Amino acid sequence: MFRLLAVLALAAAQPAALERQAYRAYQSREWAAAARLYESLHAAAPGSDATYDNLGVALINLARWEQAERALEKAVTLNPRHRWAYNHLGFVYREQGRHEEAAEMFRRQIEISPKDPYAYRNLAGLYARLGRLDEADRTAAAHERRTYERGAVYIDIACQLISLNRAEQAKKYLEEAERAGAGRALVAQETAHYFLSTGDQRGAEQQYLLSLEYQPYEPAVALRLAMLYFNTGNLDQAAAAFARVLSVDQRDQVTIRTSASASRIVPLAELRQDAGAARTLLGDMPVELGRAALLVRLESRRKLYTESRSVPLLVWFRAAWQELVDSKLSPEAEGWARDALGWLLLEDGQTAAARAELERAHVLAPGRRMIAYHFGVALEKSGELEKALDLYTRSLEPLPDKAIDCACEQPDLAAREKIARSLHVRLKGEEADFEAFRRALR
Repeated sequence: MFRLLAVLALAAAQPAALERQAYRAYQSREWAAAARLYESLHAAAPGSDATYDNLGVALINLARWEQAERALEKAVTLNPRHRWAYNHLGFVYREQGRHEEAAEMFRRQIEISPKDPYAYRNLAGLYARLGRLDEADRTAAAHERRTYERGAVYIDIACQLISLNRAEQAKKYLEEAERAGAGRALVAQETAHYFLSTGDQRGAEQQYLLSLEYQPYEPAVALRLAMLYFNTGNLDQAAAAFARVLSVDQRDQVTIRTSASASRIVPLAELRQDAGAARTLLGDMPVELGRAALLVRLESRRKLYTESRSVPLLVWFRAAWQELVDSKLSPEAEGWARDALGWLLLEDGQTAAARAELERAHVLAPGRRMIAYHFGVALEKSGELEKALDLYTRSLEPLPDKAIDCACEQPDLAAREKIARSLHVRLKGEEADFEAFRRALR
């Protein structure tokens, strides 16, 4: 009898232990682990509305929409008044394009909990997505009467309008959010998205930097800024922003800060194999963590080599460089990588090898001013002075109004102009003709 009771107690304890483990993973946003553990729990025991709701949230964060829908429907079957399950189910329907069903879920949440501001906020955002702005405005007003998060609903509406390429309407709601007293970090982040939708990279950069001032320890903010730099080919700045969130040790173990107070350690090889690691670790983030880690590692090794000029460290740097270049970079990003290697080789006196890398960099990213300058230096060292003058002069071209101004340009614009003018005098004999020469290149 005693043995039977012990077996029964052990059997009862196993689901309880599974539920505790699943909830810990859920709280720490380890979505893949949480989903796996909740699924194991439900295979071993009936489960509750809360466990099915938590499973649904984990599956949402893994973009497993159909499975999330089944879990959340189970939650509301077990408890028809589980307001958050309706909220989450509405989110799933919205992402599947089932907008009327999503609206019904948000309205059901309001019916159950009429003082819950989140239901009004989600419903207002959905109405904006459908272009029903009068209904969105009325729902937003109801939200504002019930919430302490002033203006957040207007940010949600603006976000939906930005996704529909309705930038001017979005701007009005961002201004409304600011007037209502929305969190400054949120306003800055969504204003950055607005600027990106209008092609204003410089405006987006300034807003992300502002958001980073407000939330210096929030990984998502640093990663969005890093991706802006990465996508525009400013990889030195991208590396610095990524380094606020992750670091790579000598054994290629990547430490990823998942929140202000928590981090995870993942092997670089594992990150490279999992393109969706960012979603699993950080939620819905448009970043490939494996490639970000490669860039952070490359910049770290480059700094070590430039400080020591040690041959083994150069070999170490080049191995990291090759792995990054092989990771299917955009032309702008590959141009940056080849420029970084070419400039190091040039400083080491390997002019022929440097010239080859810098020429390739210039072909890949012909508009990059510092690549043009570096290629010009290599050409001058090779005795190709006319071509060098051409490249020096092209490095003086003004940036487009909305492009990001790289703070890493050394020598600066004034110094580069002095170099170009000096070479022009050597070749042409008349400094006064330099401006005419410069105009002719445009």
